[in-house]
Amino acid sequence: MAYQVFLTGRNNINYEFITFNDISINKQTPVSPMPLPEEDSDENVLIKVEGNTTTMDITWTILNASSPVGSGAIIWDSSLGKWKSTSPKESSPDEPLWSTFQQIQELESEFAPKSISDFFKVRIFDTEASSSDKTGGIAKYIKDGLLQGFTFRTDSSSPVNWIGNMQFIEGSVVTSLSSNTHESPTITGTPVFIGSNRGSATGIEIDFKEFLNYGSGDRPVTTGAILRYKPVGSVAFWREKEISFSANTSAPYNYTNKQFVLTDLDNTQDSNGDYLDYTIRLSLLTLGGRGQWEGKDPEIVVSDV
Repeated sequence: MAYQVFLTGRNNINYEFITFNDISINKQTPVSPMPLPEEDSDENVLIKVEGNTTTMDITWTILNASSPVGSGAIIWDSSLGKWKSTSPKESSPDEPLWSTFQQIQELESEFAPKSISDFFKVRIFDTEASSSDKTGGIAKYIKDGLLQGFTFRTDSSSPVNWIGNMQFIEGSVVTSLSSNTHESPTITGTPVFIGSNRGSATGIEIDFKEFLNYGSGDRPVTTGAILRYKPVGSVAFWREKEISFSANTSAPYNYTNKQFVLTDLDNTQDSNGDYLDYTIRLSLLTLGGRGQWEGKDPEIVVSDV
C-alpha cells in the first residue's frame, strides 16, 4: 500500500509531496486541571473550556521531478498507476523537470497565504484504493485549513539535497476583514437516494435552506455546498462531494432538489436483504470558505428509497 499526498491552494493549483519522509498529525484537546485540597488525583477537577486544534507537519525531500505541480482535480491514471493532477504543469517549455528551486519558488508564490480569502486543502490518496474510489477521485484523508509556514533547508555536506517542511492547521479562515462564511444550513424534508430503487442509487438529493438571522448586509453569498457522507455506524473517514450553484436571492433562501452525484455508494444487500443507510452532513460554500456543518447533532440519516 502506498500513499500520495497533495496540497491544493489558490486557483486550484496542486502540489504533490512526491518523496515525503514523514507526516505527523497532532490533535490538541486542552484541558485545565484544578486539584482539590487534601484530595488525591482521582478527585482532580478537569475543566474543558477550549476547543480542539488539529495540526499537520509534513517533511519531504525536494528532488527534481517531472510533474509535482498541476491544476484541476486529482484523478487516478491507470496507465501510470498513480494519482495526478488533471492538468500537469510544465516547469518551462525547454525544461521537462522541476528543479528544487523552481518548486520552492512555486510554493512561495502559489501556496503562501496572502489574501483573506485564501484557503487550502491537504489530501492523502491511496494507490491501492477500490475501483469506485479511483473513479470518484476519493481521498482517504482530507483536511481544510491554512498553512502556518514552510521551511526549506540543506547543509554543506550535501548541498544538492533539500528538505522541506510544511506546517498546516485545520479550520475555517476567519478574520475581521474576511468574507463571511455561513452558519449551518437547515435540511428541510427528508433526504433521499437518487434512483428508481436503492440497488441502483447514484447519489443523494437534499432540500435545504440558509440560516436567516444575519445582520443587515452580513448575509454571505452562497457559491455551492459540500456533502459529507458515510455508512451509518462506520468508523471510516468521511467522504465529500462538492457542488456549485448560484445563490438564491429571495428570502427564505430555499434550495430544492439539489443532487449530489456519488459514484462510490455501497448498493449491495446484506444477508437479510437490507441496504446500508448513510449518515450525512451539509455545509454551504462562500468565497470566504466552508461554513458550519448541519447534521452533527442530531445526526441525519438517509434511508432506503
